[in-house]
Amino acid sequence: MKKVITGLESSGKSLWLARKSMDLLKRNKKWEKKYGFTRPIYSNMKWADNFKKENERFLKYFDDKKEIIGKQGCDIIWDELSTSFPASKREPLNLSTNKWLRQGAKQGVHIFGSAQEFHDIHVDFRRRTKVCKNIKKVMGSRRGGKNLPEVKFIWGICLLWEIDIHPYNELDPQRKSLLPAPLFITKDKCEIFDTHQVIKSDEEQPLEHIERHCPVCGYDKVYHR
Repeated sequence: MKKVITGLESSGKSLWLARKSMDLLKRNKKWEKKYGFTRPIYSNMKWADNFKKENERFLKYFDDKKEIIGKQGCDIIWDELSTSFPASKREPLNLSTNKWLRQGAKQGVHIFGSAQEFHDIHVDFRRRTKVCKNIKKVMGSRRGGKNLPEVKFIWGICLLWEIDIHPYNELDPQRKSLLPAPLFITKDKCEIFDTHQVIKSDEEQPLEHIERHCPVCGYDKVYHR
């Protein structure tokens, strides 16, 4: 299962991922108590120190997609999906990555990611996405940052709409839901991640070395992609 949240800067994407992390953590603790297994939650956003310390067994961090491709039985919080799966890369994703994305349900992998626009993400990932929502902040306290005044009281509200992605109209994305769902901005959600962290682009994956042989004439062909 893959779900994506979209929206411009400071629209509430990280907030949605934070709420999703809280929900997943609560559920995974319940599953551990009931079934005896520990289901980890991986994130490419750094967990806040206090939150990580309180939930050490469940929370993991990854810095590049090569560290996460192939994982099984986990939840993944993936900020800025376009840095790992950029739409500007026209060639297909390599076979191992595509296979992992295609068979995520079989391997117990659930991905919750963000992007400013759905079409910023590589088409091979978009085709595997089940749900995409768009979020917009309508009111609330301003966002803090480097050389900006401290925000003493955090509050606000965002609105969420599900958008139609099968098919997806890049030039004019259509909303599936008529009425938006609210998402309230609260201090506890803002203290789960380091929201000022800059998500870097992943390293280029190595080319795949492919050899093909014709059994009729004996011709051998080697190519890379």
